[in-house]
Amino acid sequence: MTTALQAPRQRTYSRRIQAKVTVPVPLEYAAELAATASALVAPGKGVLSIDESPPTLRSRFERAGIELADDDDAIKYRELVVATPDLGTYVSGCVLSADALFEETEGGTPFVDLLAAQNILPGVRVDCGDVQLPGAVEGETCSRGLDGLEERAALYREQGARFAKWRGKILIDDSRGAPSFLALKETCWTMARTARTLQECGLVPLLEPAVLSDGDHTIERAAEVQERVYVDVFRALAENGVFLEGCLLKPMMSTPGTQCPEAATPELVAAYSVRTLERTVPSAVPGVCFNAGPLGEEEASLCLDAMNRIERKGPWSVTFGFASSLQTSCIKTWAGALDNSGAAQQALIARCRANGEANLGKYAPGSQPTLDTARSLAGDA
Repeated sequence: MTTALQAPRQRTYSRRIQAKVTVPVPLEYAAELAATASALVAPGKGVLSIDESPPTLRSRFERAGIELADDDDAIKYRELVVATPDLGTYVSGCVLSADALFEETEGGTPFVDLLAAQNILPGVRVDCGDVQLPGAVEGETCSRGLDGLEERAALYREQGARFAKWRGKILIDDSRGAPSFLALKETCWTMARTARTLQECGLVPLLEPAVLSDGDHTIERAAEVQERVYVDVFRALAENGVFLEGCLLKPMMSTPGTQCPEAATPELVAAYSVRTLERTVPSAVPGVCFNAGPLGEEEASLCLDAMNRIERKGPWSVTFGFASSLQTSCIKTWAGALDNSGAAQQALIARCRANGEANLGKYAPGSQPTLDTARSLAGDA
């Protein structure tokens, strides 16, 4: 039975809860954000990421046996990519670094104009890398770049960007207690604050909560952590009033750790990846642009194709947001030589075509050429 002393306490608690529930401030760009997000995940298309930092790009070229002489070589390579004929047939958006967003071809044509000419939406990476998170497990990081983001985002939009990528990393290391609660909270909350800031500036957030594949964890453990992360991400998005219809997710595929001895087939990767989405991603989100992580070009295409052959509950488009898994053959073919540019562009188009077909669940294994021999899913088999 409720006593006289209990009743006032319950009413006070109810009033306190009601006072905390507020309606987010309406977004000026809501209709445009929704249209842009839908365009980025149009059938048969996906997102190409060429936003690598100079050290990452240099490392990628070194693995292909190419030495970048200076920054001009990097600009020449990016020009080769954005000037690829018919790129817009399979690519809906291209993520550039903040510097590359303002770069021009040798003839003086802005990169953003080359992309726009093919109906490719320019995007920009807005996180500024990561640093060790104080108080967390060694190797757990926090992304930088939230300070001053509003001013930078306004400048990027003026330059032509219509979406922006933010990346946060989550480490799996059960022996040391990673991921920690602190790392999860920091990564997800910062990502949500970033998303709301970007939307208020008219940019679609392309959110990349990257659960890293480094380690010996199983595919089951990877999926378990991903579920936890995505639940926390979307809770934080809701608390920050993020407009889900104008927001895209760029997760990692569910794969075993790179040191895990257990093999995984593309069908197994697809099954876990789709299940994770079904358990965590709201139906209001227009699409999911996967990061292929360490997967080779052909492996990434096969996994994406397998996902789109599964009858799934969610209405989202499941497509690509690849970087190296689209560019490895292109880089190896180009090899830093101007005479190889045409062949390198054809190599890029071949992998874009493969993944455009994979988005439709119509990719025939081996039907598009590749020079990438990576086999990240093979385990010890």
